[in-house]
Formats: sequence, structure tokens, C-alpha cells
Amino acid sequence: MTQVWTVVVPVKRLDAAKSRLRGALPGHPHAALALALAVDTVEAVRACPVVAEVVVVTDDPAVTAVIDARVVPDRPAAGLNPAFRYGAAAAGAGWVAGLTADLPALRPMELAAALSAAQSGPTTRRYVPDAPGTGTVLLAAPPGVPLDPRFGGSSAAAHAASGALPLLGGWPSLRRDVDTAADLAAAARLGLGARTASLCGTATRPPAGRCSVPVMQGTVATYDATTRSGVLLLDDGTELALPAPAFDASGLRLLRLGQRVRVETDGAGTVIRVTLPTMS
Repeated sequence: MTQVWTVVVPVKRLDAAKSRLRGALPGHPHAALALALAVDTVEAVRACPVVAEVVVVTDDPAVTAVIDARVVPDRPAAGLNPAFRYGAAAAGAGWVAGLTADLPALRPMELAAALSAAQSGPTTRRYVPDAPGTGTVLLAAPPGVPLDPRFGGSSAAAHAASGALPLLGGWPSLRRDVDTAADLAAAARLGLGARTASLCGTATRPPAGRCSVPVMQGTVATYDATTRSGVLLLDDGTELALPAPAFDASGLRLLRLGQRVRVETDGAGTVIRVTLPTMS
């Protein structure tokens, strides 16, 4: 898959970040948890096969010291949306996405599927709502279109009102942002990134680029080149819908009826990528 996206991730100063998570991990400093969430998010983004660069906007030296990405100072120092706009400007021309820094269970291939979906259909801003459906975890803009972020309370409605279109794929790890202790527990059930898992004492998410369940194999039962969608028949006889974002994430140009494919899902039965059996 071609690396075409720049992803902007603002990170607040750790002493002010994720205030509703204070006390969620007794015995661990709050700043350590906030930093772990950001580090695991950025690591997953860096592993995403369609992302060329990650731009982290922050003024916290503790973040700058450990984050493995391009870091720019938060010169606006005026909150989340100005930080997103500043990072998008620093990213330059091209496909740009803004992502929240609290996605410790994020799977790179789910992000790839969402970003690929953002490039299909209308050439306009697209957003991915959070798990409850009221907030926003991802906002994407094509070249030449301002990101125009509206993150904050009820941001899904705010982004929709601003003309952005929703992306409603499964992508449970992408949509699972962490604001509360209950959110952290839900993310842990999906599998956390290494830094957050170490603090929580839970299992880590699968390695970068892998799906959250074992890879399955099957054949192409139907495929429509116009919609880039169809139906897959697994070897056990199960039929799964092949949505356009999963085909887009494959890097393939075409599928043929009866063709053998490897099938990756999000763990909830939604196909997020298909590849040929000889591909990794």
C-alpha cells in the first residue's frame, strides 16, 4: 500500500491531560498513564502502512523525549483545535488526518482501512466517531481542503454540521478512545499497546500490522469492481461481506470470482483487509 497520509496527533501537557482518568490506576502517576496512551497511539500510527509521517504537536518535554515521530511545538497554545490546525499546516500539502492521542488499543490495519475509506467516494472531509458515537477520533481531509477540526464536546455532530461526512466502518480499536476508567477497561479487552499494558498489567495488542484474530482463508464469491465490494466464502462455509474499505486496504487492483484470499477481520466479524495467500 502506498504511504500517502500525514497524521497529526496533538498531545497536551501531561499534567493537564486526561483529567477524568485521574486515579484510574492507583499506584501509578497520572502523567505516566497519559504518556502511555499517547506513545501507544503514535506507535500504532507509525506502523500503519498508508501513513508516511506522524506529526506530534506538544509542548511537554516528557512527550518530546520519548515519542518517535516528528514533533512540533504547540505555538498556538490555545487548545486542541488550534493544535490540530497548526499541525496540519506543518504537514504541508497532501492527505492529512487528525487523530486523538488516547487510542492505546489501536490496530494499524484498522487505521489503514479507515484512511483508505476516506479516499473513496466524495472528495471532502471525513470523520470517524468514537465508540459512543458522540465524539470524534479521526478527521481526514484531502489535498487542498482545510482540516477544519471541531473536536470537543459532541464533536461528531459538530463535524457533521461543518460538512464533514461520517465513516462508519467497524474499526473497534480505532473508535475506542479512553477518557474514563471504564473506557480503559474496554480498551484492555481489545488488547493494549505495550506501554499502557505494562502499566495496567494486561495483555498487549497483536503485533503491528496483524489482525486481532487469526488470519482466515477463503474464496471470492462475488465482487463488483464498480463498488469495490462483494462477498467472501470462508473455508468453513461462512459468508462475510467484503466492504470497499477492506478492498482498498488490500493494495490489490482487482478480485476474480473463485480467487483464493487471506481474510483479516477486526475481531467482531468485519473484514478489514484481504490479501493474496502469497502476500504478507
